[in-house]
Amino acid sequence: MRAFIGIEVSDDVRAALTRVQDDFSGCGAKVKLVAPANVHLTMKFLGEIDDQMAGNVASAMAEAAGAGPITFEVAGLGQFPPHGKPRTLWAGVSDGVAAVVALSTRLDAALGPLGFESERQFVPHATIGRVKSPKGAGSLTPVIEHHAAVAFGTCRAEEMVLFKSTLTPQGAIYDVLTRQTL
Repeated sequence: MRAFIGIEVSDDVRAALTRVQDDFSGCGAKVKLVAPANVHLTMKFLGEIDDQMAGNVASAMAEAAGAGPITFEVAGLGQFPPHGKPRTLWAGVSDGVAAVVALSTRLDAALGPLGFESERQFVPHATIGRVKSPKGAGSLTPVIEHHAAVAFGTCRAEEMVLFKSTLTPQGAIYDVLTRQTL
């Protein structure tokens, strides 16, 4: 199964990001928007794992937890790669970055013995769209710049989630495999 560890964002942040997604829809670029219910902070993409590894990952999540809930603000838009033609559109994290990065570091340390590589440079973000064609991608820049300093809301994360991701032509379907209290 394809899996990742994430932190869910609040409903008010999802609603604010949905309004921003509408701006991307109207700009002329070919963008596959992330379903609002699927918007989250990805803490660690794991790729393909089996049931046994999922149990090991759950144990690693428990090892990385324990510092308590995390409060962070979702603010501003950006793109990956940061320069040139965008492939991924995202909302960033402003206040609370240090706590989110610290959790990522603890996850990397706990997952390392299971064979997962550490993140090179973890950038906390919530993916809101994927650019499907470079044609018209330049029209995304004004939308990103317009929302560069916009705050979309504050989240209080009390848990991280191990998700199974099933890719379909209509978009990804996420199923919760386990939840771990922070």
